Amino acid sequence: MKQLFSNIQKRASRLLLLTVLAGAIASCDSILDFEEGDCSIKYRVKFRYDYNMYGDGKGLDAFSQEVKSITLYFFDDEGNFVDQRTQEGAPLADGTYAMDVNLDPTKYHLVTWAGLDNESFAIPLMVPNSSKLEDLVVLTQRDAVTRNDEGKYIVDKDLSPLWHGEAIDGESKLATTKAAGSKREKITTIGLVKNTNNIRIVIAQVNQNPNTRIPASRAISDDKFTYAIYDTNGKMNYDNTLMDDNLLTYKPFITETSEIKTRAMSADQNTEEEYPAAVAEFSTARLLETQKPILNIVNKETGNSLLPNESLIGYISLLKQQNQIQMPLQEYLDRENNFGMIFFVDENLTLIKTVIQINDWIVNINDFEL
Repeated sequence: MKQLFSNIQKRASRLLLLTVLAGAIASCDSILDFEEGDCSIKYRVKFRYDYNMYGDGKGLDAFSQEVKSITLYFFDDEGNFVDQRTQEGAPLADGTYAMDVNLDPTKYHLVTWAGLDNESFAIPLMVPNSSKLEDLVVLTQRDAVTRNDEGKYIVDKDLSPLWHGEAIDGESKLATTKAAGSKREKITTIGLVKNTNNIRIVIAQVNQNPNTRIPASRAISDDKFTYAIYDTNGKMNYDNTLMDDNLLTYKPFITETSEIKTRAMSADQNTEEEYPAAVAEFSTARLLETQKPILNIVNKETGNSLLPNESLIGYISLLKQQNQIQMPLQEYLDRENNFGMIFFVDENLTLIKTVIQINDWIVNINDFEL
């Protein structure tokens, strides 16, 4: 009888142990894991925008400060569209933000566009089990204007800031610092590159003969010139390469007559002096060194171009050589998105071909043919 009771007790103890273990497996309680919660893995995607020139060119993550909306697309190994998630507003401003997703990001091709705005960019409606990876094309919105049977495509607005990111099998296409996960979560980090650019053109008038007053008809003002940037960069593929597109005419979204201070024309280039100036500000899509964007400034009175060399990339490359000489030009174009150029004209609104200022750098013209 005593032996029978002992056997029953052992079986009951085993049954109790199996019950406890089953509960622990279901809930991941302390017997198997000292952390609380269930055993399911949470999948999250974190975004970083540190591919920039902040922090003296070292790159600081500005995602929470700059990005206001983001859309993430999932594609399978055959390029079929599977799903998408969108987040916008206050949650993105939290420095710890990561997007919760239901699919394991390491098993998909991920493409993200951040900052999409219907007024600035057009993007197709993606349909699961129907749309393909190559359908995910972003188009810069433009106005089609026909004059004398010649079509012109005008972009004259301040474009919404736009970023692109991509990860394949959990690896970001753009190298960036990965976010740390935990036992219960997998975090895939995607690095973002900014596509939109702000270009500020200033034409400053220098009186080279202080004893002679500048005639009122030659005094500088924003309506003395027409301004345009020409480029075929308005159609962006899923991988952020540029596709064939119409020639876009970027027009300033603002022009004004102003005063600027610069040391570029002072005798020692150390003393700031003030000059009257005409200002024009542009917003453009992605700049590539393989493209040939043209910066065109025309004197309305004479009909002549102010700049004999109209290569926008050529001017920007002067700044790169001054500031980040070791950095490849395309990397510089992707990291830097704000360009300010000051050109100087004399009393007759003729270009002074000795010096220009790009951002904070004074460039004495030598090898660059003006």
